[in-house]
Amino acid sequence: MIDVLIQGSLILTGSEAVRDGYVYVNNGIVKSVGAGLPPEEYTRATLVLGGEGRIVAPGLAVAADAAAYPIRLLKPGTAERLRLYKALGGEAALYSALPAVYELHLHGATTILVEFAEPSLPLRLAEAVGGRYGLVVPCSEDYRLEKPAALAALLRQPCDSRLPGFLESPPVYRPSLLRRPWEASEELRRLYGEAGYGLREGVIAEIAVFNASRPPGMLLDRSDLDLDTIYSLGLTVESLIVGDEVIVDRGEHLYITDTHLDKARSLALRLLQGQ
Repeated sequence: MIDVLIQGSLILTGSEAVRDGYVYVNNGIVKSVGAGLPPEEYTRATLVLGGEGRIVAPGLAVAADAAAYPIRLLKPGTAERLRLYKALGGEAALYSALPAVYELHLHGATTILVEFAEPSLPLRLAEAVGGRYGLVVPCSEDYRLEKPAALAALLRQPCDSRLPGFLESPPVYRPSLLRRPWEASEELRRLYGEAGYGLREGVIAEIAVFNASRPPGMLLDRSDLDLDTIYSLGLTVESLIVGDEVIVDRGEHLYITDTHLDKARSLALRLLQGQ
C-alpha cells in the first residue's frame, strides 16, 4: 500500500481555494483534503511532496491526436491522420504518441484521450509510461468498439463539432492552448461520466503540483487565482501524481526517457521523408 502526502501554500480543489493545506493519498485514492498542518499519521506517508510556495491542483483531462505528433507541422486533416494511424503498427504508434504525451504530462494533463482507430494505443501508453488514458475514435470510422476495463474513457468524436479539450495537431501539445483549460477538462469528463472530478475524497488521485516559490510562477500562491488561469499560463509541473504513481518529479518525467524520445524522433524523420 502506497500513501502520499502533498502540502502546499494554495490548494485549488476545483470548488474552493484552501490556503496552507494538504492532500493525502492512500493507495491511489484521495483520502483527505484539509487546511493547516496534516494529522500526525499522514506525516509518516511513504512519500511527501510539495511544501511552502507550492500550488496543488487537480490534473486535467484532455483529448489529443497524440499519434499524429510527427506530422503535426503539416497540419493534417482527419483523413491524413487516419491514414497515418492505419499505417502505424502497435509499437510505432506508441513512439509516435510519446512526445505529445510527454508534453501534456509536464503541463498537468493526467487523463489523456488519444485519437486512434482502436484501443491498442491507450492501453499500450498506460502500460509503458503511466497515467490514465481513453480513446477518441474519429467520426468517419465505423469500428465497433467496446470499452476495455483499463480505459478511463471511450468517445466517438462528433463529425459536426470538436470535442471540448481537444488538441488537434497544434505546434505544441499544451492545455494552455485551450480557451479555458479547466472548463474544457470538466466538460470532457462530463461526456464520459466523471463529472465534478477535482480534489475531493474518494476519487482517483490526479494531482499537479506547481512551484510558486521561484520564477516563472513565483508568488502566484499569494494571488486569487482560479484553475483556468493557472493552466492558461502554460507552467510546467514540479510533480504529477496519477493514482499511486508519481509520473513527474522535480520537473522530470520518470517514465518517458531520452531513449524513448530519440526513437520517437527517428520515427518522425522517417515519416516526414515519406511524405
